[in-house]
Amino acid sequence: MTWRSRAALCGALFAMWVACTRENAMADEAPAATVPTATAKRYRLVDRPDARVSVLNNGLTVLLVAHRAAPVVSVRMYCRTGSIYEQEYLGCGISHLFEHLLHGAATTTRSEQESRRILQTIGDNTNAYTSLDRTAYFINTTRDHLATAMGLLADWLTQPTWPQEAFEREWSVVQRELERDTDNPDRQLFYLTMETMYRVHPARFPIIGHQPIVQTVTREDILTYYDRMYVPDNIVVCIAGDIDFDAALATVQAALADFSRRPVPTVTLPEEPEMTTPRVASKRMKIDTALMTLAWPTISLHETDLYPLDLLSYILTEGQSARLVRAVRDAGLVHTVQSFSWTPAWGRGMLAITARLAPEKIDAAREAILAEVADLVARPVTDEELAQAQRQKAAQHVFSLQTAEQVGEQVAVDFLATGDIDFSRHYVDNIRKVTAEQVRQAAERYLTDERLATITILPEDAPAAGAPPVAETVEPVAHKVTLSNGLRCLIQPDPSVPLVAVQLFSLGGVLDETPETHGLSQLVAALAERGTETRTAEQIARFFDSRGGTFHGAAGNNTIYFTAQVLKEDFPDTMEVVADVVTDPTFPPDELELYRPRLLDRIRQVDEVWRSELQAYLQRRLYEHSPYRLHVAGSPEVIASATREQIEAFHRAHVTGAGSVLAIYGDVDPADAEMLAERYFSRLPAGRWTLPEVPEEEPITEPRLYVKNKPPTRTTAGIALGFRGLRVTCVEDMAAMAVLDTILSGYRYPSGWLHESLRGGETGLVYEVHAINRAGLLPGYFEIYAACQPEMVNKVYAIMTEQVRRAREGRFTAEELTRARAIIRTTERMRRQTNADRAMCASLDELYGLGYDHHERFLELVEAVTVKDLERMANKYLTSPVIAVVTPAPEEVDIGIAPELLDDSTWAEPAEEAAGHE
Repeated sequence: MTWRSRAALCGALFAMWVACTRENAMADEAPAATVPTATAKRYRLVDRPDARVSVLNNGLTVLLVAHRAAPVVSVRMYCRTGSIYEQEYLGCGISHLFEHLLHGAATTTRSEQESRRILQTIGDNTNAYTSLDRTAYFINTTRDHLATAMGLLADWLTQPTWPQEAFEREWSVVQRELERDTDNPDRQLFYLTMETMYRVHPARFPIIGHQPIVQTVTREDILTYYDRMYVPDNIVVCIAGDIDFDAALATVQAALADFSRRPVPTVTLPEEPEMTTPRVASKRMKIDTALMTLAWPTISLHETDLYPLDLLSYILTEGQSARLVRAVRDAGLVHTVQSFSWTPAWGRGMLAITARLAPEKIDAAREAILAEVADLVARPVTDEELAQAQRQKAAQHVFSLQTAEQVGEQVAVDFLATGDIDFSRHYVDNIRKVTAEQVRQAAERYLTDERLATITILPEDAPAAGAPPVAETVEPVAHKVTLSNGLRCLIQPDPSVPLVAVQLFSLGGVLDETPETHGLSQLVAALAERGTETRTAEQIARFFDSRGGTFHGAAGNNTIYFTAQVLKEDFPDTMEVVADVVTDPTFPPDELELYRPRLLDRIRQVDEVWRSELQAYLQRRLYEHSPYRLHVAGSPEVIASATREQIEAFHRAHVTGAGSVLAIYGDVDPADAEMLAERYFSRLPAGRWTLPEVPEEEPITEPRLYVKNKPPTRTTAGIALGFRGLRVTCVEDMAAMAVLDTILSGYRYPSGWLHESLRGGETGLVYEVHAINRAGLLPGYFEIYAACQPEMVNKVYAIMTEQVRRAREGRFTAEELTRARAIIRTTERMRRQTNADRAMCASLDELYGLGYDHHERFLELVEAVTVKDLERMANKYLTSPVIAVVTPAPEEVDIGIAPELLDDSTWAEPAEEAAGHE
């Protein structure tokens, strides 16, 4: 059996993961007569009678494999992308939706109906699938239709048009698939298994996506994804069957003549932390029979233990004489039992045992299965068992290579995963070399109690199974203690990962700065770790580096903060070091002089990027008195002239017990954490902090326009509408504004009205558009911003204001409201997956007076938002904006509002009120 098809034998559960497939109808075209330079052969990786691997000039790879059992061919196209490579679209299922759209797509040369007609003439044997790491499209036909099949695939790949009606149709189809999945217990068991085994890696997301997020995908997103991922270097074409290599390669070259080389996407996947404690997850459904998976994390495809692990799985469940079949199924404890060893190329896999059984037998079955696993650890398998498993593997390999389709799939997937078209052939040879002791060692190394996950799907009325008492699908509970100096400590134990996040947030930042102190928060945050009374900067840095930990300080609009993350065993020492940095920094003069140029360069960078430049310009023009008119980077004058004494005094005034929150989240004992907090942080001075008194801003009754002139070498214009807005303490308004923002522009990821009207459809007026609610302890602002060509500023402004008017008129639908709530709920859950994320969220909520557990109340308030609330919010806040434009062509700006100012300043050097825009 090949390494790919191992998964198929574990039953429907794993097979459903391997590909989100559907039956489609397809199309055709003959190749051009000549081979263009772009697809000329660049070099060959393999050249032998049974196989040839060529790389073309445009970067595309062509695999040609001879299989002459019948005059047929399998023409296959793979893109190195799947659900784990979706980047900002993680959880959207965009790879799968894209597959629906590309397979059989309308193109510039033919309609979908024409493609279907051609496919029918060549056999209509076609399909597509999406997996975690690849998307595949294939047509199986007779040898004489090779050019037609290749022409169809090439046309879909290079000339798609994706009419809006096709997008809407396939978008709806995917919704129906998602709804169908909710009633499929096998699929739900697999989803729950992946979420349990992967807490950081994007493999935790279903290939098809989460429905609330899938519903945010637009046609514009599809175009973006196509341009990014479907580039020649990311494509592999494989043709297997009764073929002539030279003719087949010429067919590919001609069919893809217009497929020019484009930049190759670089996607870095996070490494999944080791599992160190047992995990349990369970779900109830309307079913009669229970389903159970016992899973252990193992290795990737590239590690040699994959061979004994694969044999171990076969010894457990392959065939009627396998251990678990006899000991568990034949004993009447389960209806079925299967297993699989899955070792993907991109990271850690798992060995899993799955069973269907009566709910009341779960505990007994689990115990019996684990007893057999323990026996594998205790002693080597017999020579007979080992030889049987090895023969089964060899036979399965032969069985899986009987058709051109099977051969093409094996060779292509082998190449995509390893770069070696012969991987499966060598795999069988290596299987034969495995010893019984190696199988035992693999069981001992990986199938340990502390790395076991138990996942169950239970009938709604079934009693809970007696699994280990670890409910890791529920967020751990935090509690608060207040030290003698007024410092509030939030402690949340979470043993799921052996890490601890230690964070301290203090009120300050821009909020408590004036033009004379603007930048002192950044200096405090940057220099605190550069030396204390007892430690040098090098000693502090070496402490964290030597332990693989992290530490840094920063300042924002409302806070100065310090964050550290270390392994569990380093937590006690870390508390001492962090407390030393926070309470006793000396701000050494030599370090100050070292850091001044860095911070000044950071200030200069603000005007180098349109987004930061536009934001800084908007802030400066939005307020006259509020500290939020100041940019978080600081003032160059203050940074250049600040003394050690000024920095120290600013630190003493702000980093105090009364004005700070300490969060300790992770694998800790709460009592120990509280004791260490008292020991090391009680010496922080109590102090006091009050909200700065700021004169009330003059109301804005009419829109105001400010235009900033940029050099003609800058080709992008930025436009922003700023509406003075909310305090974070206005919790009901904050929840309603979150929903309004989601409908207008998406929630953290762009979508919604603005995206559809400015980037979607045929418009494409902007490079980027979004909105964000920048609330503060003082009134903040709601910003809508976009980047476009300078000559498009007026049109972009008109569309922005139309969408704002639409909101003020209350033109929301119940469906939009429901979808927005779901998006917020899902996104908020997703962004609270790490200890550090949860600690930061709770710390800020507590520091702002909302309470450390405000997050759940916020979601409840979101659920209570009505359409009337949205209309009220739009009319309360989205009234008269300050409009900021940063452009190399100020003469193009004509939005029907006389500009208040045309200036050429940087944000750090405010221009005097000068001549208006002519």
